[in-house]
Amino acid sequence: MTQNKNFWAGLALGLIGLVIIFIAIPYGVDEPKKIKFVALSPAYYPRIVAIAMTLLGGVIMLRAVIRPIDSSAEAERPDAMTRICIVFVLLAIYASSITYLGFILGSVIALFAFMFHAGERRIWLMMLLAIAIPFGLFLFFQKIAGIPIPTGVLAPLLNGV
Repeated sequence: MTQNKNFWAGLALGLIGLVIIFIAIPYGVDEPKKIKFVALSPAYYPRIVAIAMTLLGGVIMLRAVIRPIDSSAEAERPDAMTRICIVFVLLAIYASSITYLGFILGSVIALFAFMFHAGERRIWLMMLLAIAIPFGLFLFFQKIAGIPIPTGVLAPLLNGV
């Protein structure tokens, strides 16, 4: 039964990726005709994510067929639905906090919470990743790609960066 669940989950993930690539992006994203750099296109990063989703869906389906998972794996996480609900609550809090906290501070808090929820307990690693990843993404998009990122309450500190 788990094999079928994994196969169908992979199929669903792949189909969602394809819908994003062939329907959501062409009909929902306004792309200028001439763009100096492809990476500056509004559809570039959503397309990369959708392609990754499609490929990962295919890998999950393939793995479900080639190397099925033992059905006792379901019993290992009886609290799976609770954990999934917690992830959605954390995502909702994160999405609603970006306006006020900004991308960097909101992402630092969210990444720390997600890593803790996933079971990581090495505080030094959690802090390092939770600070380095959002700040690195901010620098890339703000300075290299020229795409403004919401800074929120850290705006006075980040003006000189």
